[in-house]
Amino acid sequence: MQLNPRVFDVWAFRRDADAVRYLLLHSSQHKADRYFNGGRFWQLASGARAEAESMTQAIDRVLAPYGIEASAIWAAEHAYTIYNRRFDEMQLVSVFAAQVDADEVRLNPLEHADYRWVTVDEALALVHYRGLKDGLRSVVEYVTGVASPARELCLRGPG
Repeated sequence: MQLNPRVFDVWAFRRDADAVRYLLLHSSQHKADRYFNGGRFWQLASGARAEAESMTQAIDRVLAPYGIEASAIWAAEHAYTIYNRRFDEMQLVSVFAAQVDADEVRLNPLEHADYRWVTVDEALALVHYRGLKDGLRSVVEYVTGVASPARELCLRGPG
């Protein structure tokens, strides 16, 4: 079995007047039936970096189909390992945070049926995989939950 170290999650977030909100995507029934024995769940934008891509280029590519653009990107100082049955491989998943200004999100109905912008507490309640929860906790610790996000982890700065 192969180990794929190029996989990444993106906690897309926006700063609203009352809270930081994170983008969650609800898997479609089609995707659930095809890959997950019918089980639907909340997930993030994710992908795999191509050989010739920088990390910021890969994140931009993954966010583009949703109609959202990152104004800033941070490494979240977290990675986790999973077996991904969809691709029949072990994956080393690195976690990133991307600040966006979007409100509306475009969905591919074969992949996702719904989306929500949620607070950290709502996100922790909706996602049920440990890697996603731990990745969000790291995003909060280094980027969204502090007055000054960790500059040394910023891959592309906010303005």
